[in-house]
Amino acid sequence: MNFITNIFLRTGKLALGKELARQNRQRKNCSISDAKSIGLLYYLADEATYNTVEAFVKSLNEQQKKVRLICYTNTKNIPHYFIPKLAQDIITKKDLDWSQKPTNSFVREFMGEKFDLLLDLSMADYFPLQYIAALSAASLKVGQYEETHTAYYDVMIKASHLTSLDEYILQIDHYLNMLNQEPDGQQI
Repeated sequence: MNFITNIFLRTGKLALGKELARQNRQRKNCSISDAKSIGLLYYLADEATYNTVEAFVKSLNEQQKKVRLICYTNTKNIPHYFIPKLAQDIITKKDLDWSQKPTNSFVREFMGEKFDLLLDLSMADYFPLQYIAALSAASLKVGQYEETHTAYYDVMIKASHLTSLDEYILQIDHYLNMLNQEPDGQQI
């Protein structure tokens, strides 16, 4: 990242901190199986990532979950393998303002939606996705563990750089189910 981009990104993070301070939402624990509505965020690195997320969305839809997702790609154009669907949107570099915040109208709608659960499946830092996650009205927000993300997510899952997206999704499901259990094994 060059010097100017770094300054713009830092400005975006400062603005996010101010917006986050004004946010007021009710936090509530929820497992994937208990959630009725789920918001998904992910970084679209390649076609394999797209296929993994598509399979996960298909399994959630089969469980009667209302799923909406936004992915981000660090390119100017939409990749040829991304197939737009009704509840799926994509952000490209063209869709970011000078401070790296997404400007699409669907982003504001997504952030305002009161999902039972928001899952950020990105395995690295992507400010446009962090911005959306941080300002989401979701009841429970889950993302990758990073010390600087404590203001963005309610639950953070630590995964190594060797962890695949499939494994990360399984870890999220496992730990969210643990959160919803009483010490004696009863569901809360």
